[in-house]
Amino acid sequence: MTKRSRWRLVAAAIGLLGVALLTTYLLLRGPKVAVVQPTRGRVTETVVSSGRVLAPAEINLGTLVTSTVGEVFVEEGDRVHVGQLLIQLEDSEMVAALSQAEAALVQAKAGRFELTKLSEPAARSNLQAAAATLADAKRTLSESKSLFESSFGTRADYDAAATAHALAKAQHRAAQLQFEATGSAGSQALLTSAGIAVATAQVERMTAQLARTRIESPVDGVVLARYLEPGDAVVAGTKLLLLSRTGDTRLVIEPDERNLARLALGQPAIASAEAFPSERFAAVVQYIAPSVDLQRGTIEVRLAVPEPPEYLKPHMTISVEVTIGEHDDTLLIPRQAVRELASDAPFVLVVEDQHVVQRPVRIGMRGDERVEVLDGLADDAWLIADETSKVASGDRVRVAQPTLTAQE
Repeated sequence: MTKRSRWRLVAAAIGLLGVALLTTYLLLRGPKVAVVQPTRGRVTETVVSSGRVLAPAEINLGTLVTSTVGEVFVEEGDRVHVGQLLIQLEDSEMVAALSQAEAALVQAKAGRFELTKLSEPAARSNLQAAAATLADAKRTLSESKSLFESSFGTRADYDAAATAHALAKAQHRAAQLQFEATGSAGSQALLTSAGIAVATAQVERMTAQLARTRIESPVDGVVLARYLEPGDAVVAGTKLLLLSRTGDTRLVIEPDERNLARLALGQPAIASAEAFPSERFAAVVQYIAPSVDLQRGTIEVRLAVPEPPEYLKPHMTISVEVTIGEHDDTLLIPRQAVRELASDAPFVLVVEDQHVVQRPVRIGMRGDERVEVLDGLADDAWLIADETSKVASGDRVRVAQPTLTAQE
């Protein structure tokens, strides 16, 4: 081997030794890790859920009579007001039936007029005449009896007077019954009153039936759907129109039941419609259902919208972010710096004396980017922020430069 070859071998050996020494040195120093320090500031915790716009009330208008559609005065999307005529059904048969009922009522009232103005006075007069005849027959009978008993009268005269008295008494009783029948509590009066009551009820029934041929709006609102056209035959129960009542706009969402303990009435929220994602409007939690949906594991939450935008329509899909809490001047760290955040034992990895140390922490509010640390971490701690870093407690590490801080 030449002298030059030997020097080349020595140089290669020295190079390999240097690489080995450098590698060993780097291994002893550990890998570089990105770190952050906690900061103090405000954290807002929210619950985000999708839902829809609720109509204040949806009203199905139907018919209570069997008829044919005459005219329809509204289209879908039209705004209507209370009492506005929406649909007119064919009513000619009901008009005729009402006229017939009104005529029967007039006839019944005429019968009462005849009773009170003619029959009752005539019965009274007949009773008075029968009473006078009875009194005369009674006097004649008394005289005939006295004459017969004193032998100045005949038996035939006495018998004739007795017969006349009995006849007058029967006529008086008949006149009295006739008079009582025409009185206010008599049978004729009761029958007449009953006839008037029946005729009046029939007029009222036909008036109500005729009114049902006019389909009027019971509320101020908007026509959501129209189910018929002029000429369609309808029967009782047929659905005609669907209205949405004008009123307070509300939203409904169904967040996971795990959020139930953190939701409360009066919490503010920000919402946006899927059709207008860049537009946002305020809402307030107004109602929390008393039970959880067994099938989906969700809880129904309704929100009031104090100032609804004009573009909101019933049943629109919306996204809602409910603010469930907010703290100022609290210790914050990035979400990615917390290991096992969803578990009951979250922890962080901190760098102390160039070694990794695992620290359990108690987490408070959880924002979109940062979380609140209630206990277990010093303000000046160095946290390993890279959640993908493959280091464990006890490992030696080097802090990458420059050092980052936990910002929003």
